[in-house]
Amino acid sequence: MVVEGYIEIARVEEIKSGELKVFEVNGESIILINLNGEFFAYKNQCSHMELGLDDSEIDGEILTCPWHGAQFNIRTGDAVRLPASAPLERYEVKVQDGKIFVKI
Repeated sequence: MVVEGYIEIARVEEIKSGELKVFEVNGESIILINLNGEFFAYKNQCSHMELGLDDSEIDGEILTCPWHGAQFNIRTGDAVRLPASAPLERYEVKVQDGKIFVKI
């Protein structure tokens, strides 16, 4: 389903708080994170070496890359610990009628 330029990728109940899931949307690998009922979507690629974030750890509002320990603020995508210095590529998220939409 497409809503105003957004593509439906999941239902709210599919992703628990503090959980990350990976989705393929229009040829892009995207991570979707539920942070206390708010949803954030990023390209599934660490800004440090462009490796996948599938197995990242979430601790509070911090996402830790499994490869080299770079850390990012989940709310903003900003790098907060080296070796990454650039932010994650972020996608707009919209929640409507229990469905999660991402703008690609």
